[in-house]
Amino acid sequence: MNLYPEIVETRQGKAVGALYSTPGLTLKLTVGSGPIQGFHLFKDLLYVVSGNVLYSVSGAWAVTEIGAVGGGGPVSIIDNGSQMAVFNGAVGYLWNGTVLNSITLPFTGAAGSIFATQQDGFGLINQPGTSLWFQSDLLDLGTWNALNFGDASGDPDLLTRPVMIRREIWLIKQFETEIWYNAGTAGFSFARVDGLYIEHGINAPQSLVIDGEDLFWLSQSRSGQNVVVMSRGNEVVRISTHGVEAAINAYSATNDAVGFSYQQNGHEFYVLNFPSGDATWVYDKTVSQLAGVPMWQERGYFQNGQLTRARPNCQALFNGLNIVGDYSNGNLYAYDLGAYTDNGAAIKRLRAWRALKEPSYQPVRFSQLNIDMETGITVAPDANPQMVLRWSDDGAHTWSTERYASAGKVGQTAARVQFNRLGSTRRNSGLDRIFELSTTDPFRVAIINADLV
Repeated sequence: MNLYPEIVETRQGKAVGALYSTPGLTLKLTVGSGPIQGFHLFKDLLYVVSGNVLYSVSGAWAVTEIGAVGGGGPVSIIDNGSQMAVFNGAVGYLWNGTVLNSITLPFTGAAGSIFATQQDGFGLINQPGTSLWFQSDLLDLGTWNALNFGDASGDPDLLTRPVMIRREIWLIKQFETEIWYNAGTAGFSFARVDGLYIEHGINAPQSLVIDGEDLFWLSQSRSGQNVVVMSRGNEVVRISTHGVEAAINAYSATNDAVGFSYQQNGHEFYVLNFPSGDATWVYDKTVSQLAGVPMWQERGYFQNGQLTRARPNCQALFNGLNIVGDYSNGNLYAYDLGAYTDNGAAIKRLRAWRALKEPSYQPVRFSQLNIDMETGITVAPDANPQMVLRWSDDGAHTWSTERYASAGKVGQTAARVQFNRLGSTRRNSGLDRIFELSTTDPFRVAIINADLV
């Protein structure tokens, strides 16, 4: 929780890898009353939908209110280089840099949400509640001819979201996905790619994220749902694990999941928020490729002694920073690896692991646990950050009292983080020892190893 793994790529380090602090949140400015529903970069400005109002943010962090874009969400934004279209729920607005106007849509009575993409100067949108999708006039996101449409009717389910990747249009439906391309035909320009049909649809439309040449989303098919997948070329593969899927399936709802991606320190992360589950799961694409297995982590906001969903709701690279928007107010933050709080709030970082590689059916005594970690760095003067240890002998159902050990005062770079006299397992109270190490103190955490003596 709030730690990410980094593998030693040469395989010749002190250990196979280490666990590092995830970025904290540094407040850059507040835009409107929130929540932050979407970002879009257009003509060197960051456009922000806060609540149901569109704003622009300059490189000097000056905020300009543009106007209302009411619709109830979710928000989808595209541009063609000279115009920007904002779709909020089932309504659309056109911004040309000077005037904000409503878009006359090529359909009426839509019940649901419009999602937009673009290719070759055409805007492309779905008609909610149908299998139809429409094309704007060339280089004109404000004009939509009702006759210029396609029908994703390979199977009789509804089109949920179109997206452009690698110059292909993926039409992701409830249970399947069709792939189309720009055939250059008169009227409606696009045609279906014959022979390519993917048996994965989408459960949560806002979970869909483009990351480089890959797509990520929370999928569903006619046989089930709540598997996280990614595209590899024109193939779709499962990247969630049984543990992640069990957690997701326990949430009261999953179709409201919201995703975004970002890259930092060479890691590419897919962040998946579950508002109904009050939880955030993160897939590390880079480390997963190095490890050869899916590598997931949890992130959370620590308040009132509890971990809740992480604050970021969307992301944009702006002014050389990973800017994220808060899901409950108008705050814009920088994802900052040099910040050790979430805008002043403590961050709880936690790692739990099974004490023994192999199960023991006899009692085992634990005399000493040494934590090999960075100490005495990024520590405030006069601070004495603490690592907290507790353990469970019955598979994480009940826990011991907490033990504390110093993580080193400033300059104590050779300090030992050590816990002694950790008792033993017993037949009548459990033989399955699990350790849990955590801290809420503001310093950079870098955990390399844990050794039992």
